[in-house]
Amino acid sequence: MANRPRKKGRKKWIWIVLVLAVLGVGVYSFLSAGTEAAQALFTEETVQKRDIVTYYSFSGSLTPVTDKTQAAKESLKVKEIYVTEGQTVQQGELLLRGADGTRVYAAHSGTVETLYAEKDDTLQPGSQIARIVDYATLEVTVDVDEYDIGAVEIGKEGTVYLNALARSIPGVVSEVSREATTEGGVSYYEAKLQVDAGSDVRSGMSVEVTILNQQALDTPSLSLDAISYDEYNRPFVYQRDAEGMMKAVPVKTGISDGRNIQLLSGVEEGSQVYYQGFDMARFFAMMEEAR
Repeated sequence: MANRPRKKGRKKWIWIVLVLAVLGVGVYSFLSAGTEAAQALFTEETVQKRDIVTYYSFSGSLTPVTDKTQAAKESLKVKEIYVTEGQTVQQGELLLRGADGTRVYAAHSGTVETLYAEKDDTLQPGSQIARIVDYATLEVTVDVDEYDIGAVEIGKEGTVYLNALARSIPGVVSEVSREATTEGGVSYYEAKLQVDAGSDVRSGMSVEVTILNQQALDTPSLSLDAISYDEYNRPFVYQRDAEGMMKAVPVKTGISDGRNIQLLSGVEEGSQVYYQGFDMARFFAMMEEAR
């Protein structure tokens, strides 16, 4: 007699049925009795007030706001130079004087990083005189994707964390590009945040920028673990009724910071809710995939 083909799935489904039976007994015990064994299956949590704040995060590096090379506007022969490289100058300070008495003043404040002109040089219109860099006022340039562009309006404050110095300084959005560059099908806009640098802050330092997105201060909230969802993705929590039985209570949620979530309605501050660490919905989905 020919051997009958073995039903490979039979043993797998026996185990699935056994697991579901054990889980069903545990859930039934909890919902109906509230015994110590059932209590171990669930975690109790209290609705409490928290500050829920979310941020946009960007990476970049510091560069001077002003880094310009000043050039001669007319022909002249240099007779005297009044500054040296590394010297700090103020806007309007005298840089050099020509043989004909023409005086050239600094177009902006900063450090004379490079001095191109020398005594007795003959300068033509457009000839470089000095590169002046304002290291006191720095900025960070970040790329913001089109979905986050609402977070970086001009004048909005952010926090600039200096990786090398392990500290934060304030920054203000000073410029947002109107033209985008596209990468991977997503449009990005260049935005600049201006910071007032201290004496130990250097151009080129890498930074992390955070800008406020949403916040709900002193608001009723729960951990994300305490929120369950029905088959229509509607949030609810478990609470005990007057007889000690578990009931599902629909809730309306607000913003989340990735750990906790705001509760807009459904349960009040101080209320007790219950949840299981084991995700039943995920378990059933895994069983379905195994079929």
